[in-house]
Amino acid sequence: MKQGRADAIEQLIQLPEKQAGDFEQTAQFAAQLACEQLGAETASVWLFSENQTHLNPVCRSQSAGRTIVDAPLSVTALPDYFHHLHRHRFLKADVARLHPATKAFAPGYLVPNGIHAMLDAGIRINGHLEGVVCIESLRPRQWSAEDAHWVGQLADQLALAMATQRQSSQAGQLDLFRHAMDQSNQRLAIIDADSLEIRYINQAYLRLAGGTVDDYIDKPVQQLMMFQQNPEHARMALEEVLETGFCRGEAQVVNPRGQIRWVDFKVNRFVTESNQAYLVLYSDDITAERAHKAELEHLAWRCALTGLYNRAYFLNRLREQTPAALLLLDLDGFKPLNDLHGHAVGDRILKEVARRLHHCAERLGASLVARIGADEFVVRFDVEPAMTLEALAEVLKERVAVPVRIGARAYPVFLSVAGVCRSLLNDSVEPMAALDLAMAQSKLKGRTQLFDHALRDHFCEQVQIQQDLRKALTRKEFELHYQPLIELSTGQVRGAEALLRWRHPQQGQLGPARFIEIAESSGAIEPIGRWVLETALYQLHLWQRKKPDLEMHVNVSAKQLLGGDLYEICWNQLNRYRLTPGTLVLEITETSLLEEIQVVSRLCNQLGELGIVLAIDDFGTGYSSMRYLQRLPVGKLKIDRSFVMDLEHSKENREIVPAIIAMGQALDLVVTAEGVETTAQRDFLVRCGCDMVQGFLFGRPVDQHQFESEYLTLTERV
Repeated sequence: MKQGRADAIEQLIQLPEKQAGDFEQTAQFAAQLACEQLGAETASVWLFSENQTHLNPVCRSQSAGRTIVDAPLSVTALPDYFHHLHRHRFLKADVARLHPATKAFAPGYLVPNGIHAMLDAGIRINGHLEGVVCIESLRPRQWSAEDAHWVGQLADQLALAMATQRQSSQAGQLDLFRHAMDQSNQRLAIIDADSLEIRYINQAYLRLAGGTVDDYIDKPVQQLMMFQQNPEHARMALEEVLETGFCRGEAQVVNPRGQIRWVDFKVNRFVTESNQAYLVLYSDDITAERAHKAELEHLAWRCALTGLYNRAYFLNRLREQTPAALLLLDLDGFKPLNDLHGHAVGDRILKEVARRLHHCAERLGASLVARIGADEFVVRFDVEPAMTLEALAEVLKERVAVPVRIGARAYPVFLSVAGVCRSLLNDSVEPMAALDLAMAQSKLKGRTQLFDHALRDHFCEQVQIQQDLRKALTRKEFELHYQPLIELSTGQVRGAEALLRWRHPQQGQLGPARFIEIAESSGAIEPIGRWVLETALYQLHLWQRKKPDLEMHVNVSAKQLLGGDLYEICWNQLNRYRLTPGTLVLEITETSLLEEIQVVSRLCNQLGELGIVLAIDDFGTGYSSMRYLQRLPVGKLKIDRSFVMDLEHSKENREIVPAIIAMGQALDLVVTAEGVETTAQRDFLVRCGCDMVQGFLFGRPVDQHQFESEYLTLTERV
């Protein structure tokens, strides 16, 4: 190689810009050297785009008068050129327009710019083609091996300049990363995945754990705070990240000042380009978030008045695990006391009862005490208590049911207590359902009641009936029986009361007392009530062909009254069958009148406009007042059977029944006595002027065929 060219390469090596990693200035200097040393009119330097799809110009040196304008070259548009550069160190094209690798340049670049020969060399780093040095001549040239070798040296020096620039950039980025990490509040540690030694730790970590960088760098991972204070937790996390590449968790640590802190940590495994594996540990201080969460949980799970756990928390725990035992305590008479003395007094009583209950239950080994209702508390035992549940209940009752003194006054505390043991629960009986059943019995009997086998069997039977009720209609298991209503003055059958019977596939025929309450509570009463009404009216339609003035009495529940469909059902059926006006009698209990008096009153008036007669059933057992009887279009009263059955033995009933009859007659109502079973009862009712009677003395409920044969031709029964 000529000495001038060697000096030129040495000059490029010593170039300050090259040593500093300034690639553009180095490339510009190299292009000028190429023009000078090779006697070429123009030289340029190009680099590939980041995605390797284009070759972009960096700089060009050209003789005076030349104005070649560079534009990016598409790799896909010049496949032969780039294929050659990838396979060979040099590209010598003495006649560029004809060379297989460069002839594609001819129409758009070589011919317009008068370029005859090209000498190109690839700029490579670690064997990877990063760019091109391009020497171009406007006259014919035969490039020598020495020319190509020198251009290759030029390309190598440009590759070194590019590598220096990249190293400088990476070092700057690393410094920036370290500075950023040291300023961050997030704790960071980097661990060698093979040796499990700490390679980096930031200032945020040191602020939490204490010590200096030298206390950690190149030390075993066990030096980290997690391993020092939570070795088992840390060991499991390390095993997980080495196996799966990631783990996350929370841990409690104590800093050098003795403060308890909560950290949320994440560990990732990554591999560098040099195939070195590391673990990077990030952690954040979540002490404030945990405290806020605890405060929110306290508000969500605690009763604001008493500080005890609330119903939501208790039920949540109940879903997680069935307790060994539960006790339910109810403050008897608390609502009247609260209404009489005010909420301030009521709240103080509740707080004192809660305090006593919590204190006593805790000593007895309870795991939880909660207020689950306005005046209801529950005590949970997760471990089988040392005492029997009944004994526990009596101790709690004795300690809690002590008068609460507020000022100069003492307010009595009365408790009903129910309990259930885990041994009596199964998949079909929920703990709260068991407690509710036992509490109902406790209030009824006035003593502590535990959920026992009898209650469980009764509950399971009720549940089974509820399930069977849903299928009974579709299986056509219901039927109506009819009991005659007799006019006392003539002895004639004036009507029939439709009484529901259920032919249960396993239990045989069931009367309404066995299932009506369940039907009402489960919502099944409305479709059943519709079927009863429609069936009874169809039967009345058939019977009125023989006896046009025959009445049909049908019982209507409170849910039917308030359900919204009763009027439409009656209107449709009455128009369909053209029944005699005044022969449909709907029997309504006294208690149903009081549920929603405004709604009931409006509906009863609408029914009255259809010619339907309303009767108050079981009169005397509810809370009807004269005001209600005057407000509603009631046409009949039915004296409850409990008054009639004791007429012969009860002086009070012998006074009540005539009073009811007299009141009914004063209001121009037809009075019917139910449950008449003896001639003495009948004779007493005759003397009192009762209008109609119903009972076993005159006939039991029978099916429609027997009713037709026995009663529709009957003229006298008295």
